[in-house]
Amino acid sequence: MWPTSGEILPAAFAESGARVVAFRPHSVEPSGGGYLFGYEVDTVDPDGAESTVLTFIDTDPASVEAARAGEGAVLTDPATGLPVRVWAYPSDPALPALASVTYPERVVPLLARFGIDVVDPELSVAAYRPGKRAVVKLRSGTTTLFLKVVRPSRAEPIATQHAAFEARGLPVPRVLAVQPDGLLVLEAVRGVAAGTRVVELAEGTAFVDNLVSLSQAVASVELTQRAQADALDNGAWHRTSLASSLPDRAREIHGVYDEIEARVSRWSPDERQVVHGDLHLEQLFVDPEEAGRITGLLDIDTAGWGHPARDAGALVAHLVVTAQWHRGNGDQTQARSCEVIADHVVEAWTARNPALADRLAPTIASQLLAHAGGQATLGTETGRTKALQLVDAAAFTLWPRRPEAPSSDHDPGGAPSVAASSPSD
Repeated sequence: MWPTSGEILPAAFAESGARVVAFRPHSVEPSGGGYLFGYEVDTVDPDGAESTVLTFIDTDPASVEAARAGEGAVLTDPATGLPVRVWAYPSDPALPALASVTYPERVVPLLARFGIDVVDPELSVAAYRPGKRAVVKLRSGTTTLFLKVVRPSRAEPIATQHAAFEARGLPVPRVLAVQPDGLLVLEAVRGVAAGTRVVELAEGTAFVDNLVSLSQAVASVELTQRAQADALDNGAWHRTSLASSLPDRAREIHGVYDEIEARVSRWSPDERQVVHGDLHLEQLFVDPEEAGRITGLLDIDTAGWGHPARDAGALVAHLVVTAQWHRGNGDQTQARSCEVIADHVVEAWTARNPALADRLAPTIASQLLAHAGGQATLGTETGRTKALQLVDAAAFTLWPRRPEAPSSDHDPGGAPSVAASSPSD
């Protein structure tokens, strides 16, 4: 249940003198023993200046207690009577280094301490997951750097992981500096994001062939920790969130999750290997002149021991979601290219891992349902439509509908038919 934001947000901004004129749900995700609800909040200050502030309401009791012990606004949700913590970007309490890399006047002296000289830097947010990590892109003349902010305890381990990946010849960004407060300064990798070249990538199998080789190299990296929890690990939370957001489809959603859990229960823990942990096209860079050649691998924070199907499943699901996005924008060519690449990934992975082929479908399905949850919790009609399409795609992945069999028949194993299960609009 979303908090009573219509009362909480205006109260949170009142102390500064700003007036809330409108707000929109932005995101929701687990936060310790509660949830972190994000909003885009339109405000007007006492001088009449308008601004939109990314604001979060955190219901995690531990976060609330931390705010009471230090800095942070604690308010009461009138609907539940429970305390909540409210904060605005970039003052993320879990990412103390974020504010120092958000403003140019702070970044210049900060980098100078590491012997990195920049002039009039242009900053843009490349990625942000509240409470977990942020990436700020810096451009200054011919220099491009990425300022990565993580929880303080994660900074040194991530730097160590980069070194382990480099030792295996993997094209990860070089770490130029690391701070105890959670800041890593990363060198830019060569090439362009693979997501900007989907049409070329779909024209052949070179990209997927190189991706297979990359995955083999990742599996050889010397790591001891488990990969960061994914959609399968957090299935119970995603199940509850999605079913609550789509109550009229709850029975179907529970049925799909029941099937996923039944199949996963038969897997052996001995099948684990080192995986990237969050693989998708924006994590992969390719040569702009030879798109099939991979030149960069990003965001290895999530890497560790996991199931061999995990990276392929995450990539395929992300491709299906990206195809949905392109098709919604009227770009059929881009959408179809994403689906073709997804089919190539499925074919290549199952050909290389025939004994584990039946692991891929539930892995993809769990990722699709997690994406569906993200859309459903937005509370918009468009979000609901996309979420329903992804729920259908997850079911079709588990039980492919093939021409030679009635549509009601269920096929419990084998590789998923991605193109057949992709959203139609």
